[in-house]
Amino acid sequence: MNQEINDIPQELLDNDEDLVKFLRGELSKDDEAAFLQKLQQNPDLKARAVAVARLIKGLERKGVETDEQLKSSFKKLSPDDFKPKTINIKRIITWVVSAAAVLVLVFGLRMFYVNSHYDKLAAEYESVFNYSDLSRGSDDDIENKVKALSDNVLQGKDLESTINSLAEIFAKSQSETFNECTNYFATSGWYLSLAHLKKHDPEKAKSVLTILAANSEDYPAVAVKAKELLEKL
Repeated sequence: MNQEINDIPQELLDNDEDLVKFLRGELSKDDEAAFLQKLQQNPDLKARAVAVARLIKGLERKGVETDEQLKSSFKKLSPDDFKPKTINIKRIITWVVSAAAVLVLVFGLRMFYVNSHYDKLAAEYESVFNYSDLSRGSDDDIENKVKALSDNVLQGKDLESTINSLAEIFAKSQSETFNECTNYFATSGWYLSLAHLKKHDPEKAKSVLTILAANSEDYPAVAVKAKELLEKL
């Protein structure tokens, strides 16, 4: 396999930077036009790009379909380019392996910036309230538990189990019947949303924040910050 990768013509390797920029929509109009023309004139380069496209298509079920910019870039290629062709299996393996390296770069950078965004938001909003600002509880057992869970969130410790415990308390706090968790609605909800952000799960964070934002009458300060954070996600 190493020999096959090493056999990739230098011309193709030299075009990797343009291919990555093309996929990310970073080429100027002139450079993009020149690159597309190069694809049409160089069958090997076109096949390499198509290999990336086919690999992306195969990964769509894993979430690649959400990258609209990447898909729109490939729409610039002719539909005929995506029809199955009879080609040497060793060459397609070489193209796919090399294409995978491009994908690692493109999606690795994309996920780095996306996850950094969630980490920055969590860090920004974890300092908005002190624990004492949110707590209205009077049950010592629940108070101690929620306080320990909130500390876990702030420290980024045991997030999976912390999320499960906070979710149980948050769900119980919304019961129509008063219970030991009722007064911990805002506390458990706020730290639960931050925990989801630290786990890079914005959809679950949004779900919790939406509930908090809807309770502006009982928890106006929390509702305001929940709405503000929602707008940034």
